[in-house]
Amino acid sequence: MDNTYFILTNKPIAIERLHICTWDFNNSKAAIEIGIEFSTTPYSKDVAFKLSLPFLKETDTAICLMDSLVRDDDNSKFIFNDTIKANKPIKGDKRNGSIIEFQSRTLSILPIKEVTIENGVCSFVVKDINQNLKNYIRLLIQTDISNLAVIRNGITKKTYIYDIKINEKRNLPNKINDLINQSYIICNSIKSCFCFHVIPSNYNISYLDGSKLKNIRILEADAFNRYLPIDKEMKQDDCLIVFNKVSNASDSSYSFFSEFEQETIGNKQIILAIAANIACSLLFGIYTLRNWVSGDNWYDFFPWEFGVAIIILVIFILYLFVPWRKLKDFLSLK
Repeated sequence: MDNTYFILTNKPIAIERLHICTWDFNNSKAAIEIGIEFSTTPYSKDVAFKLSLPFLKETDTAICLMDSLVRDDDNSKFIFNDTIKANKPIKGDKRNGSIIEFQSRTLSILPIKEVTIENGVCSFVVKDINQNLKNYIRLLIQTDISNLAVIRNGITKKTYIYDIKINEKRNLPNKINDLINQSYIICNSIKSCFCFHVIPSNYNISYLDGSKLKNIRILEADAFNRYLPIDKEMKQDDCLIVFNKVSNASDSSYSFFSEFEQETIGNKQIILAIAANIACSLLFGIYTLRNWVSGDNWYDFFPWEFGVAIIILVIFILYLFVPWRKLKDFLSLK
């Protein structure tokens, strides 16, 4: 599977920090965030970007996250993990972006314009770049697939493999060669790359590269619900966030490999097996009783043990098929 991401621009830029965050939810479509902190030459006021992501389709949606970052200081403090001293709208209007002064640095948060997705490439333009500060853009791509990982199915578990490569030039795809021929440049100056994986909390961690792993935490659901413009509302303790970081790669190509597992035999599968066993036993028992007791009123001789087994079976069926969590949320709203 092609799993290499490429970042290209029509003018040279230097990337201070590259943020990649994959979002994989239970019973929902996957998403990915891309954040780029960069500077340009003194003569570049506008830069066109091309993000080549192997899973992209024309039906996917790219959303600029500038508004979430500049309208609410809590979102910026949360994402950049820093205290805000000042938030100054560009040209007096936050729709143009903001210059945010953090405790440790100052960033010009800019909007992305003219966003399109075609042939596995997300294209957009960044205008009015600040020549005196580091600039920052961030976008969310909502995909039409359920998971960004490579999935391997086993008898008792599923394995989710995240093998992400950035700007790896070995076996360069033809579409990247075509973009290079159109005067686009692969970004060969990336100082640090951060890779986050947001995964359901019922996944088990099978393999992580200890030299790149920085942290594993329970996802702060309330903060992300305020920040992310998505339809799905996250619950506390629903997800884990795994944080990897690499700096100063010699050729500005980075790779991250992680592996997670999900048990496919859990409480529901065990209860289903027990319920099926009870149902089969009841059917065999009723058949035997019907043949042993003559007459139409054989059920008058129905043993009380059959009644207990039927009650247990009904409880198991209710447990398996009634969406108790949704029902609880609905009743709490009432």
